[in-house]
Amino acid sequence: MPKWIVSLIFVFTLSVGINNDLLIASAKPTLAFSNVDLDKLQTAADFKLFTPSYLVENYKLEIKEPYPFDLRQSVSKVRLHFFDESGQTYLFGIEEHKAGGYKVNRVVTNVDVRNQSSTTRTIVEDFIFNERGEKMNINGIEGRFEPWANHISGGYLRWVQNDTFIEMDSKELTKEEMIALAKSMR
Repeated sequence: MPKWIVSLIFVFTLSVGINNDLLIASAKPTLAFSNVDLDKLQTAADFKLFTPSYLVENYKLEIKEPYPFDLRQSVSKVRLHFFDESGQTYLFGIEEHKAGGYKVNRVVTNVDVRNQSSTTRTIVEDFIFNERGEKMNINGIEGRFEPWANHISGGYLRWVQNDTFIEMDSKELTKEEMIALAKSMR
């Protein structure tokens, strides 16, 4: 493959990563210091919101999505981040939305090397549960676990509970700790 194509792919990949980092850094999610914010979020959500009923240590909770949180608007997706008590170490995250009737946006970018241009479009499609990974039993519900590629602790654990899709990710917790947390979701 010619060097200029490799260079173009590298620059494109780097610019996408930088733009995503800037978007993430510009977000100012809500820090929840009690379950009051979660209770408000549950009333606005168009699905049943589940949270762990126990944690292995004290934590700080960040409501990452929706941002900004507005009680007057219906919430179709929630992203929660759990940090250690100092608020510095990310322990795990939980993403939730309806399992049925939920639409996802998939971004497709086509790069035209010959004309040195690219086009990006968003495709809206129905959510489909990803069945990759090792089967797990979470309170009688079939879930899937995928470890990280570099063999560090954690990975992704996903399942559907009462028509709510739940996906947990962690690099700090072991697979067993993630499963125990998943079993405590109420």
